[in-house]
Amino acid sequence: MDIFRAYDVRGIYPGELGPELALRMGMAYGSMASSRGIGGIYIGRDARLSGPPLLAAFSSGAMAAGLDVADVGLVHTPLIYWLTARDRSREGAMITASHNPPEYNGVKISYAGKAYHYGNLYRDIESSLGSTSPLPWDRAGRALREDHLGEYVDDVLRRVDRPERALRAVADSSNGSCWFARDVLSRAGFTVIPVNPEPDGRFPRHVPDPLREEAYVDASEAVRREGADFGIVFDGDCDRVGFVDERGNPIGGDAAAMVLAMDVLSRRPGSKIVLNVMMSKAVSDLVRSRGGTPVMVRVGHSFVQDSLEAEGAAFAAEISGHFYLADMYYGFDDAMYAALRFGVSLSRAGAPLSELVSSLPRYYSSPESRISCPDELKFRVVEELRRKYEGEGLNVLAIDGVRVDAEDGWWIVRASNTEPALVMRAEARDRRSLDALVSRMKSDVEAALTHLEHGTAQR
Repeated sequence: MDIFRAYDVRGIYPGELGPELALRMGMAYGSMASSRGIGGIYIGRDARLSGPPLLAAFSSGAMAAGLDVADVGLVHTPLIYWLTARDRSREGAMITASHNPPEYNGVKISYAGKAYHYGNLYRDIESSLGSTSPLPWDRAGRALREDHLGEYVDDVLRRVDRPERALRAVADSSNGSCWFARDVLSRAGFTVIPVNPEPDGRFPRHVPDPLREEAYVDASEAVRREGADFGIVFDGDCDRVGFVDERGNPIGGDAAAMVLAMDVLSRRPGSKIVLNVMMSKAVSDLVRSRGGTPVMVRVGHSFVQDSLEAEGAAFAAEISGHFYLADMYYGFDDAMYAALRFGVSLSRAGAPLSELVSSLPRYYSSPESRISCPDELKFRVVEELRRKYEGEGLNVLAIDGVRVDAEDGWWIVRASNTEPALVMRAEARDRRSLDALVSRMKSDVEAALTHLEHGTAQR
């Protein structure tokens, strides 16, 4: 089934992912978890309107398989990670489609503060959907309701320093799960201007996606209007975050990663820093210049977090705004915690954010762009490009999609793990070279897609 993806389950409600399927998924997962000695799960949901029926259905399936299910309410995904990092007797399930449009929803399952992926869970759930039956009445799990947000906030605030100077911050919750951002940032010592704090699963103001330019309009306007020092834009389930400087300009995931990396390396000199293949070479350059060691891995929550743990790294970053801090925190991607650390880093810099960003290494980069491509074709397009480039003798890195390193820059084409799309980005030392690389990249993708679509139509 196409909704079972690399590190979660995600589809349009109810046609692709509805209550009936969620019930069977919960039962299949619950049976597997029970067989591993797991007695219960925490379950939460984001603000999407389809969240309550999916949560109820998945919970019912898990209880029918013998698990106790603790409903923690409308929360952000990092709360589920936080709970499972601290309580290894339970695993966690989050009903969310993250940054996707409101008609989507999904299920993300985690353990010990880490997300499962297709290879270690979702493949087995998919293959067991029709073969799991409810346990007898006296072995059904219990339905519990628990509230842990206050404990989480207290713990987060213990793990971050106070800002070294007064800063005004705009916090755009994107009508998503980070509705409590004002309280946390205020308690941490920032003056906060909240934007779109009310949870609304229709996402009426903008898409809850920090990779999209339109997601920054409200925060940028508020920063300029209020004279704020910086702005914060959270995604739908608060595991990704983007930032705006004091002029209202989005700084991008590369610059945000560098600001956080500098802070981490000042606390943990010589640390390894994990970066995905979409990140700018500027980030690697900065890490090396500060005495750290960059480690490049494929895109995706599970893959980055596995590498963070295996390498003993202190920090990991993805261009999409996932930031994993392991120097003073648990090492999962928590946008609320990352925003606090970013604000503290800015307070220590003693300069406006725009000046701090302008002092960082810089290459000319294209934004991460996406082109629609059916799930059944997207990996075939990448494979065709890989064969083409290797046949031309180009320097190809194929750990995630196909990345080509050339004399004047690099470009990458990869299949999205969460959408029927191809993801592209390019970077070069000057604008002219970038334009040339982008033109070639797009031309190659269009040619491969046309060739494969034509071949599919002929069969």
